[in-house]
Amino acid sequence: MSAPGNERFMTAADGTVAAALVLLTVASFWWAGAMAEGGTDVVAEVEGAVVWKGALDTPASAALPVRLGTVTVEIRDGRVAVTESDCPNHVCVRTGWRSRAGDVIVCVPNRTVVRIARGRSKEPEGVTG
Repeated sequence: MSAPGNERFMTAADGTVAAALVLLTVASFWWAGAMAEGGTDVVAEVEGAVVWKGALDTPASAALPVRLGTVTVEIRDGRVAVTESDCPNHVCVRTGWRSRAGDVIVCVPNRTVVRIARGRSKEPEGVTG
């Protein structure tokens, strides 16, 4: 046992384990990003209803009518973004360009969701409930 005031809170082995865990965490985030598949379709919904669809590989732009005015969605170079919005904080515009399946851009005040789907969108085969 060491004298009071001479305690070590972390040994060299503890530091090695902590560094290995940090490296493993960073590597797993990098690997997940590198393995993510690209999307093929862009789907825009306003208040839960699909109002516009586009292919991620085809340049397009749409001004969607929403609660507070319009939200402009643009597809270019295999990416999608909300480029303009009549909302107070413009969080959706600052989200920037997205290109991976599962990426979502949300404009809460306008109740608008723009998402990238992995495959060609299909109509539902049936509804239960």
